Amino acid sequence: MIKVVRTYDFPGAFEIEKEVFGDQIEIIEAPSVTEDDLIRNCRDADAVICEYEPFTKRVIDALPNLKLIAFGTIGFNYADVEYAQSKGIAVSHISRYCITEVADYTVGMILMLNRSIHSFHNQIKEDKKWNFDAVMNMRRLGTQTVGLLGFGNIPRLIAERLKPFGVKIIAYDPYVDKIEAKQKYATDIVSLDEVLAGSDILSIHLPVNEDTERIINDESISKMKDEVTVINSARGQMVDETAIVNAIESGKIGYYAADVLADEHPDLNTHPFMEHENIILTPHIAFYSEESVREASLESATNVKNFFEGNYKNAQIVNGVNL
Repeated sequence: MIKVVRTYDFPGAFEIEKEVFGDQIEIIEAPSVTEDDLIRNCRDADAVICEYEPFTKRVIDALPNLKLIAFGTIGFNYADVEYAQSKGIAVSHISRYCITEVADYTVGMILMLNRSIHSFHNQIKEDKKWNFDAVMNMRRLGTQTVGLLGFGNIPRLIAERLKPFGVKIIAYDPYVDKIEAKQKYATDIVSLDEVLAGSDILSIHLPVNEDTERIINDESISKMKDEVTVINSARGQMVDETAIVNAIESGKIGYYAADVLADEHPDLNTHPFMEHENIILTPHIAFYSEESVREASLESATNVKNFFEGNYKNAQIVNGVNL
């Protein structure tokens, strides 16, 4: 029997996986945080369903039966994908779950920050002041340009949601058809430098890889408008966190709103973001709804089932490895 280990705890996942696998695949839940945890818990696994666990070269070498690393997330940067490929191990991810939730989160954050709702709320609740003029630099959203780094499923939904507000939308994505983006989503596909220089609000939606890691750094920030708003609902590794702090302190970035940090298990007592009220944080919840949680478990389990049935086309493999 094929043995699959899920290396994280996810509400309701076990029942959904059993529903998908039936009696053909054994599923075991074994939360694993460290490399040693993974080596101990997954030693006999034919496949793993993982999230943010470190499937490094060391871990991969220690799992002789492993044939598939199936991510239950859109991002798959926590595995050494190229090394897995060299060992004949497939890596898959899920691409359809939570795109609605993340798009809604991003647009909600844009609206909140543009209208300074959080600032007025804090003024009333904490300072006990009822002053309309506490924030006087607000601009009509429709006069502004929203830049999207990446133009996949999520940013396309963001573009659709923002259309009624009359904003100008530009995006950087070298793999997207410019004509389709313009005609269908009213979005201009431009260069990275043009997005950085032209955006009043910049939202990050790229995958993490060697080309995009820390794409927001001192150099790229220097190309942005003064007091730009930056929103990150992708991955914490997309930004140089020290550069963000410096830009907030200098006023180059007006607001940085993040659902993700570079460390998935941050120490909030020491993290420098905690000292700045213009850095808005949420604990990696942009993906969440009851519906998306079920969809994530269903999609990742279906990828595993498709892989072992030889239906590689529908297994969402990202590194081209088949059995």
